[in-house]
Amino acid sequence: MPLIPKLRGAFYAATAPLFVRRVGKGTMFFGNFRKANFGMNASIGAGCMIGYGVFMQVGRKAQVMIGDHSSLNTGCHVVASTKITIGSNVAIGEYVTIRDQDHLFTPKNGVRGEGFFCAPVVIEDNVWIGRGVHIGPGSVIRSGTIVAANSVVNGTVGPNELVAGAPAKAKRRIGPDGERLPMLKD
Repeated sequence: MPLIPKLRGAFYAATAPLFVRRVGKGTMFFGNFRKANFGMNASIGAGCMIGYGVFMQVGRKAQVMIGDHSSLNTGCHVVASTKITIGSNVAIGEYVTIRDQDHLFTPKNGVRGEGFFCAPVVIEDNVWIGRGVHIGPGSVIRSGTIVAANSVVNGTVGPNELVAGAPAKAKRRIGPDGERLPMLKD
């Protein structure tokens, strides 16, 4: 295990009440962990990998939970107004954005002062999220799913699927051994 990321992990674990609620054993931080505020209600599981420049913002009444052995790569943004849950063994690529809120908009006023739509986000276990994906409020990504790079997820994604696009749509089923299978016809 690389020494510096391991030491950063030990530092964040020892000082967890200042930054986040909990950092699990063996979690490594590979650079600056950018936080919007101190004392966030966030829990990072054991054996996780937090990449360079990961940014986390958790509202006062919000919560972020990250399971064991998950990774957030360089430049990821996690912004919670309600709740974001990331399961165990989840691999999140570079520059992924996960937000449980979105601006409301009216043509008359734009976004300023219009408020937000908020809904929890759930990413279940054993999910792979490619580089540049945006995951919006109310999204649920079921276990065993791959989200292709640069996709936009809004809504529920079924288990064991490969999804791609903006908006993300199922392209293939994923078999028990990881093989890509054609989608079943309705």
